[in-house]
Amino acid sequence: MKKAFSFLWIAIFMGITLFPLGCGQKKENHSDEGKEHTESEGGEEHDEEESPSGASFKAGKGVILTEETRKILGVQTVDVTEEALPQNIKLNIQIFSEGHRIKDLNVDHADCELHGSGFLPQDKAVLVKPKQSVKLITSEEKALEGFVVKVQKQLTQAEAEVIVGVTTESTLKEGEFVSATISIPRDTAVIVIPSSALLRAAEGTFVYVVNGGAYYRTPVKVGSEAEGNIEVTDGLYAGDQVVSKPVETLWIIELRATKGGGHSH
Repeated sequence: MKKAFSFLWIAIFMGITLFPLGCGQKKENHSDEGKEHTESEGGEEHDEEESPSGASFKAGKGVILTEETRKILGVQTVDVTEEALPQNIKLNIQIFSEGHRIKDLNVDHADCELHGSGFLPQDKAVLVKPKQSVKLITSEEKALEGFVVKVQKQLTQAEAEVIVGVTTESTLKEGEFVSATISIPRDTAVIVIPSSALLRAAEGTFVYVVNGGAYYRTPVKVGSEAEGNIEVTDGLYAGDQVVSKPVETLWIIELRATKGGGHSH
């Protein structure tokens, strides 16, 4: 595995860093039949040709790779699908003393090792119901299991308190905070892609859509993430094809072509 990994990154380094993207070096033309580069007021005009690195970028079309470069980089694509992806709601939970009694419960919580509570905005709290599963992560990155015990009546118009029971044995102490994710089943299907297909950049979130023989960076809006997939709320349709990996490498190729001095076609 180490040899394969090293080979991949050597290939990427050779293809992206050592060789310029875009047009190849200008060569002297000793034949009347050869192609000519002409000068214009706007600079050099280039015939579209294959980059020595096997990777180039064309505005309006996207990143273009040769078949060999695609294989070296391990480019994989997937179809955009529709699934009833669970909606995950995240919140911080503070563990409280077992002397803190929870009243008016209609859920059996005798097997809970600990309890804790956190707060959610009303628009999310209305989706939370007793017995829904909860996954918790401690500050030491230890995973714990639990479930929703109760959603308290709203304390303000903005928030509601959610009581969670922890079913996994742990060393959590009163006052400690843990990260919690409540998984809410969904009846309707939504547009989903693998989480690995999403590019998070300073400019926003994107995917690389298959555009003929190229990969075009497309802005998307995303929602819930679960089970290795992420919901896309805007920007894609079922049946589209996107790159599932390596999106970061395509991004580097595009950046080098548009901002790093390489020619773009």
